[in-house]
Amino acid sequence: MFLMSLLVACQEDFQASPEEIVVEGWIESGGAPVVMLTKTFTVTTSDEVDEDESIVLPWGKVMVSDGTESVILTGDYDDRYFPPYIYSTSRMKGVPGRTYYLTVEYGERVLTAHTTIPMPDSLEALTVSPCLEADSMYQITAYYDDDPMRKDYYMFLTRIFNRETRYYPSFLGVMDDERLDNHNQQVVQPGIHTLTSYKNTYRPYFHENDSVLIKFAKIDKTTYGIHKAYNEMVALSSNPLFASDISMPTNIQGGQGFWCGYGVTKYSVVIADSINP
Repeated sequence: MFLMSLLVACQEDFQASPEEIVVEGWIESGGAPVVMLTKTFTVTTSDEVDEDESIVLPWGKVMVSDGTESVILTGDYDDRYFPPYIYSTSRMKGVPGRTYYLTVEYGERVLTAHTTIPMPDSLEALTVSPCLEADSMYQITAYYDDDPMRKDYYMFLTRIFNRETRYYPSFLGVMDDERLDNHNQQVVQPGIHTLTSYKNTYRPYFHENDSVLIKFAKIDKTTYGIHKAYNEMVALSSNPLFASDISMPTNIQGGQGFWCGYGVTKYSVVIADSINP
């Protein structure tokens, strides 16, 4: 995500900045921690991003603690991600309500962050309806059971079964409950693939033969701010009349990037079954 923000904001006039370590990490309820380490670089119009050691930092020491137990994550190749190298472990699973502390050591640099996994919430319903803007395409709408007396932030992630190998953050899929309309509803769009070949065929709708896996995540204010800025950056970068100069927020001490917790509830929607009951 942070690597994408470097690419879309590049301009011909630039000033080189000191190299920094970039962390992209998260832990969700019931899931293992995942961390990717890369480094910043100066982008010019002639530069290209390669899947090699010039970007990936494969020899870092990455540790996650829940305040009681500490686990060192193992780095390994994983082609579901870009760059295709992640740090993870099977020895720790996220628990709602707990705070998780991240420490990254790379050379002489030490980066730290912490995040809390919120208690998951449930949706009232998920519905499928024909899309007026595109023939033979469909959209999914989620209905919230939001508590008006409590401040909440939400996020959607989607995965199209048999077409995608992992979940992607839904485009414009982060929500501050103050912005929910009177019907407490939100259209759930597919996730955008920023650095894969699928990005060239992206459409914000689903096909009739799609089976859609959805994660409805409760998030905190910091995570909301990070994903909101990313969505705005992606939206602006697709407009040829406006350049994106958004500075991505970070909660990493000593570097750039994010370490976020998600309290998730999982759903599945089979489009064909929904439109042909």
